[in-house]
Amino acid sequence: MLDSRPARANTLQTVNHGSLGMCNCGYLAVARCEGCGVLLCETHAKQLPEPPPGVSDNARIKFAGAVRLMGGAACESCRAERGRRAISDAISAPRQSLPDHWLDRAIALNSDQTRSEEERIFDGQLPPTLTTKDITDEFLRRIGKDPKEYVAITKETLLHAPDYAYGWKVECRRTEYTHRWPDGATERYSLPLLISQNGELLGPVLEDGDTQSAVWYVVPDSDVDMPRLVAGVAGLLILSPFEA
Repeated sequence: MLDSRPARANTLQTVNHGSLGMCNCGYLAVARCEGCGVLLCETHAKQLPEPPPGVSDNARIKFAGAVRLMGGAACESCRAERGRRAISDAISAPRQSLPDHWLDRAIALNSDQTRSEEERIFDGQLPPTLTTKDITDEFLRRIGKDPKEYVAITKETLLHAPDYAYGWKVECRRTEYTHRWPDGATERYSLPLLISQNGELLGPVLEDGDTQSAVWYVVPDSDVDMPRLVAGVAGLLILSPFEA
């Protein structure tokens, strides 16, 4: 027996077919942008713009919220314009104030969402007289935790086990090595570095075949990326209260 009830429209597209016109892409329009009046097919009525590059995390969040929460039908261009206004408001808002000390500043910038990457680099500039010893000394003064990592600093022999140095690993070396995966693929990584309990910067050297030495030696300052070292120790200090 045939159902005599009137057919129900399942989508906006069913309701509007034949009543609006065509989208610029050639498909039937299901809506009209309330901002500029352009006709939109079902795909373009839902299309969301991407945030512009180089903005802060906070600005990206504000952009996404503005384009998604825009009421009524809207084209990508009008949504993007709403998002740009949200970014402008986020950029003009007062920035979080930063501490004067270079390490406290790095810790604050680690979680700051109001600055773009370019602003973080500018605001995180280090004192020109800062040395790696200054950084390791300040880190050891603040850490308040025993290290859990250790590396060999002498070779193992038949009569003697190797001596070990204990400390904290950070990623801040300039020298790279090649890691080879079982399938034959290779990838370049920076050599590791360890801040010892004595404040020395230790790391392996490259041996024949681009492999790491099993023994770690004192690393010269020229092989240390200072901003990455500061960022690394800042990250260790942030995580230290949560470690068991």
